[in-house]
Amino acid sequence: MTFFICMLFPIFMSSQLSASTPSSWDTGILVADAGTGEVLVNVNADTPFRPASTVKAITTLTALNTLGAAHVYRTVIHVDTLSNSLFLVGSGAPLLSAEDVTRAAMETVAILPYRDEWNLFLDPSAITGESHLPGWDEADWNRTYCPPVEPLCIGDNVLEIVVASVNGTLNLFTYPPLPGLQIYQGNLVTGHSTSITAIGGNWETGRSEMTLSGTIANGTREILYKPFAGAPGELALILEDQLVTWGVNASYSGIEEADLSLPQTAVMYSDPLWIILGSMNKWSRNIVAEQILRTVANRETGEAGSTRAGCDIAGALLDSLVPGAEGWQLADGSGLSRLNLITPRQLVEVFRAGAGSLEFGPEFLASFPVNGVDGTLSRRMSDLPAGAFRGKTGSLNDTCTIAGILTTQDGRRLALAIFLEFPRGQIWRARAWQDRYIESLYYGLT
Repeated sequence: MTFFICMLFPIFMSSQLSASTPSSWDTGILVADAGTGEVLVNVNADTPFRPASTVKAITTLTALNTLGAAHVYRTVIHVDTLSNSLFLVGSGAPLLSAEDVTRAAMETVAILPYRDEWNLFLDPSAITGESHLPGWDEADWNRTYCPPVEPLCIGDNVLEIVVASVNGTLNLFTYPPLPGLQIYQGNLVTGHSTSITAIGGNWETGRSEMTLSGTIANGTREILYKPFAGAPGELALILEDQLVTWGVNASYSGIEEADLSLPQTAVMYSDPLWIILGSMNKWSRNIVAEQILRTVANRETGEAGSTRAGCDIAGALLDSLVPGAEGWQLADGSGLSRLNLITPRQLVEVFRAGAGSLEFGPEFLASFPVNGVDGTLSRRMSDLPAGAFRGKTGSLNDTCTIAGILTTQDGRRLALAIFLEFPRGQIWRARAWQDRYIESLYYGLT
């Protein structure tokens, strides 16, 4: 009887699919046994769709294959005592903080010989490429999920702006501390209501600027988050400030490639890659994905890591998983680009390969959000047991995707990918449909 049900299940699910999805939606689904690869549901599984942030699963597998789960980013300060020069050398580390730089400055000052003045240079040569990638909608550039991709980052390259009015006096604070930040607030005033806008940039010049306008009601506080430009230079200026604070007269002198054989005065270590991947996937941090993909390219080519080279490496991995797939392409590592096209079969094979890896399978799975528990799945599929589904979500204004590993009611592990494309304004409806479908898979296989 069980054999008979399993044989009919794909037919049953496909008939349910065709009956319940609106005719205006384009749908692609593949459900397969995570261990054997046996296909249980196939609806347009070899048709390319926009994957949105589920591309991060491809970036995750590529990074673990190339860098290893224990990879640690090292941002190093080198010293040349003959020329009185210090070099801040980046490695593409995402989420580097101002506090990291403060500690590195202290460690550097402790070992430097006395000089009247030091020149401070920035070496960002490990990573290269545009700050905003092909297919990124320019209307998104001022949103927190679309910060610029830089050779060196300060956190997420997102500025926290705190505006308050106390007894008619306007107070303005920002974090992280950006020494070169220019804030224009001529049109920001105290009023009877609160309505503030902040526009960042300048993307063309790479300078950290912010323009504030609007009104804030007396006795209230408003907190805004906006991307900023020019993180590498700002990071160097933070180091300059901290060196001066700790007693060394240093001045930022521009960009120059360092001799990496020079002595090191300090190293800023990141968390291991598997922890960074968890931060990336659970909260869908686009800038982290792009930095990681460029790091992969730097490691594999030995040249400045670019998005294009990283996509070529990730693409070769996809080719090895699904030979002969047609019509697909990768444009970035985060999925923010509308130029990405991936098939459901490719994404299912990514999850099968990652979850089944003897080298890093647990780290791969642990990086993704858990249904009803955390990240982008914290409020989804909460009726299922926590941990029944681990996977990656993705959405654009006309695209909704989800992919991952589902452990069914009877303990069977399924790899699945669901791609939905639809008219704008139906994203919540699409997510609800995906959740119901996955729940039916959980209870439907016996």
